Amino acid sequence: MQPVITEDEKKVDYSELFFKPLPEVDPALIAELGTAPVAPERITQLKERNDILKPGYLEVENGYSVLPDGTGVVATKVEMPGVTPEMIDWWFCWHGLKDLRYKIWCPTQHYAIHVHEKDFAHRMDQSLSLKERNWGTTDVVHEDVGFGPQAMHLNFKSPIDYGYDPEMIKNVDVLVSATVTDPETGHGMVTFSHCVRKIPGGVEYRSHYWQGMGFDESGKEMVVGTPPGGFQPDILRNTALHSLLEYTNLAIILPQLYENYKDEKDFTVDHYKI
Repeated sequence: MQPVITEDEKKVDYSELFFKPLPEVDPALIAELGTAPVAPERITQLKERNDILKPGYLEVENGYSVLPDGTGVVATKVEMPGVTPEMIDWWFCWHGLKDLRYKIWCPTQHYAIHVHEKDFAHRMDQSLSLKERNWGTTDVVHEDVGFGPQAMHLNFKSPIDYGYDPEMIKNVDVLVSATVTDPETGHGMVTFSHCVRKIPGGVEYRSHYWQGMGFDESGKEMVVGTPPGGFQPDILRNTALHSLLEYTNLAIILPQLYENYKDEKDFTVDHYKI
């Protein structure tokens, strides 16, 4: 099943982005990702997440691994020319309010989104910074991240609540972190963190997805669930490919969307074709 666009959505000025051919992911990134998992000791695990905030680069920036406990790790890095940290903060507040905004991000794999009803007022609170408006809120999404279409709750956390070192946070420009749960059972599925740093002409977008991992009530890292036999390498690679594709496309569509909508105080407002 492919995502579809409604007749009403076709009237929105950015609806043409749904029909735009998706860009090719940089072949160098695909080559770096490879076709086989890396050794677990080479990739950054959840308990080591503060290493992501250190200057320089990790041993594995594009890769995936199956850990001995059956959990998985996926890492991707995409350069986004013409994008600023402010655009990233704005995007994560803005796109969750309309299905179409999620669909244009990755038209072949994004189906629907909305901000959880209990968090809508917080996301719309103009007294908060864009970063703060996202923290503590939940997006209800329907997408395919390599496992087939599925519904998920993305529960966003502040960098401090995610367990990052307050001093090391200063080394980066944006951190978007969340735990992902099953909407029906509430069971954890994955936790992820996106680290954004300015580079000449744009930003670099560094993502980590810790499959089957989450946190207990005290914030301690824990296994929240793995499939029988653990996560399979091909599934983890598909997750990496999805990440590379959606952020390659976001780099293309975000600057103009931001220019067109950044001054709208009400994030539910859309512009329509004349």
